[in-house]
Amino acid sequence: MRKIFGLLVLFVALFVLYFLQSTFTLGGKAFPPLGNFLNPYSGVWQNTEGHYLDLELKSEQVSEDIRIIFDERMVPHIFAQNLKDALFAQGYVEAYHRLFQMDMSTRFPDGKLSEVLGENLLAYDKKQRRLGLSYAADNAVKSWNKYPKLLENIDAYTAGVNHYIAGLKPAEYPMEYKLLDFEPQEWTNRHCALLLKAMSQSLASYEEDIEMSNALKFFGKEDFETIYPLYNPKDIPVISGPYAPLKTPTVNNVVLQELSVYLPSIVRPRSPDGIGSNNWAISGNKSQTGLPILANDPHLALTLPSTWYEIAITTPDFSAHGVTLLGMPGIMIGFNEHIAWGETNAGHDVMDYYNIHWTDENKTSYILDNVPIEATLKIEKYAVKYVGEIYDTVRYTTWGPIVDDNTNLALRWVVHDSANGPEFMTFISGMTCKTYDEYLTATGSFEAPAQNFVYADKHNEIGLRINGKLPLKAYGQGVKVTDGTMRGNGWQGFIPRDENPQERNPKRGYVSSANQWSTSEAYPHFYNGNFEAYRGRIVHQILSQNDTFSAEDMKAMQLSTYSLQAEEALAVMLPLLDSANLKKARILSAWNYDYDPLSKAAPLFDKWFSALENLIWDEVFAQNNVKLPAPDSWVTLQLMERNAEHKFYDIQATPKKETLSDLVNTSFLSVINEPLTSLGETKKAYIPHLLRLSAFSSDTFFVGGTKHALNAMKQSSGPSWRMIVALGDIPEAYGIYPGGQSGNPASAFYKNNIEKWANGHYHRIPLVIKPEDISKPIFNITFRHEK
Repeated sequence: MRKIFGLLVLFVALFVLYFLQSTFTLGGKAFPPLGNFLNPYSGVWQNTEGHYLDLELKSEQVSEDIRIIFDERMVPHIFAQNLKDALFAQGYVEAYHRLFQMDMSTRFPDGKLSEVLGENLLAYDKKQRRLGLSYAADNAVKSWNKYPKLLENIDAYTAGVNHYIAGLKPAEYPMEYKLLDFEPQEWTNRHCALLLKAMSQSLASYEEDIEMSNALKFFGKEDFETIYPLYNPKDIPVISGPYAPLKTPTVNNVVLQELSVYLPSIVRPRSPDGIGSNNWAISGNKSQTGLPILANDPHLALTLPSTWYEIAITTPDFSAHGVTLLGMPGIMIGFNEHIAWGETNAGHDVMDYYNIHWTDENKTSYILDNVPIEATLKIEKYAVKYVGEIYDTVRYTTWGPIVDDNTNLALRWVVHDSANGPEFMTFISGMTCKTYDEYLTATGSFEAPAQNFVYADKHNEIGLRINGKLPLKAYGQGVKVTDGTMRGNGWQGFIPRDENPQERNPKRGYVSSANQWSTSEAYPHFYNGNFEAYRGRIVHQILSQNDTFSAEDMKAMQLSTYSLQAEEALAVMLPLLDSANLKKARILSAWNYDYDPLSKAAPLFDKWFSALENLIWDEVFAQNNVKLPAPDSWVTLQLMERNAEHKFYDIQATPKKETLSDLVNTSFLSVINEPLTSLGETKKAYIPHLLRLSAFSSDTFFVGGTKHALNAMKQSSGPSWRMIVALGDIPEAYGIYPGGQSGNPASAFYKNNIEKWANGHYHRIPLVIKPEDISKPIFNITFRHEK
């Protein structure tokens, strides 16, 4: 009996061992074996953190000793004797804390998620390759190689990442590698390029060419211009003028194509709604300190691990502190002893679709200037996990790739272009500057995505430049699909950098941007894009006051949940309610337009305004067979403010001819009887893991905000890094982001900042010049040159 029981136990043990080491299928999906993940010696149990030990490491890649001290918030302070050693250390510490995030962040643009996550991600990978992001990264690396001396800085960063990877044992792999059963890959400079291209996709992938072309055909020119105007007359632009004298003539010789048939919509990854940012800088005469104060808070999709990584870098030439774009060396938003800097998204449309006329059914040749041109056929290979190799053919034209073979549309995107200068040095050189002239030179080669670069220094200078590669277009070019049969219909080059909108030390005493229009209509070069209609005006309302401001005032601005959209809309909507409905709307009549988490008026207004938009624009939203773009909310408000009567107020599906009052009352009744809940309960804000693994995501938290308020918090997007710097001999700085320094879900530093961030608190950020000034270090890493 004991033998039988022993055999039975052995059989069960062998079965469990076989199960744990085998791939298994559930619901038609393949999953990696659990054995490696649960192995007590090398599995997830080895990822717990507690006691940190000092490390002394050697590398032939460093020329002198480097000391890295992790402070009480786990922020690394790098002390190096030269820039390249400092960047080596930056690569090492970023990999130390965020290796899996860096790996996945390059797989997204490179179309290589299915290699590690399986065939469910194959369709996404194909879309990414067809957008040409891997092609763009290849072009970037080729252009970077033209600057071998400067490229040594990227080489040093890459060497630091690889030094960390090379020292890893399987037991030390980040948790997600064990869960998904794959190993870290060697880092290359191409991975750094992919990170820049991923940022461009997030911030510079706005276009509605297909939908706009359909809308022009559907509505005709007059109605099209009513529903989709190019400029908001209420806007206060980033740069109001005057503008630099033109050296480059404006473009007016492009043939703008009108459709004979409607275009089918194609699925293409787009920037999430609500992506944007705020930044501003006030001069000393508006500051209570007598010196400038700079504020920046980029609004992005929030993830765990966090988008940003906080770091401090000191060499004999500079000391800087701020946050980095993981996988790219330098400090993107931060400050040093002399200056502070930051960015917001410019929102320009730099991707246009061109209609291709093929000469054959196989689409191997197309017409350009009446001459057949062979398309370049690029074979894309996908090594899909549990499936094997799969191939796809992407056609490249003179304009760019064919994104979807069901259409004849080629994509012209500035992201594909080779860089004209050492763009990779932007955030490396920028963090070392002492004056605005130095900073303008250091950041002058930045190309994409176009950003509003804000600046302030302790010498009482402030400035802002719309920085990036902006196409020279004819008026209206790029709003709709362009005829691709003539080279002359392409962009006519790019706006010279000194003609990019910019200002320095304006008399009003401040510069600011919040994703609004870059310029007034007086700017001579045409551009279009995706612009925010309210936040920029709120910033101007506050900063144009005669008061002086403190760092605490800057915090209050960043945390403001006031909605100008709600105030302006309700000024039109409430007076149109009949007396019975007006009594029901008392909660809105008494509302202060703040999107406070406890507010029940805020979600009620959102529902009402959305219902009203659907009624006004039923001609747009009722179309099932043709994809049309949704009108901007400011257009809806402008129509209501200007027109008591309009043909768009008439609902097509009813025999009655409705008025604006009818629509306001009907839409109100459609939402007022729903249970009222607070904004915090309605929002259910949370921060997901970058792979949407719920166990590694945050719990829901109770916050306010809206995309049209300065605190532009939506459910899972919003202020990803809040920073305020009061310049002086010793800068007074504050900052926080929602997450933590570590990418390890088992670490105490994985999401330790979320509650403090959600409650509107900041960390005081001292600029540490000497190692002994770090009062509560957690541990140290020392690098020595290996002879």
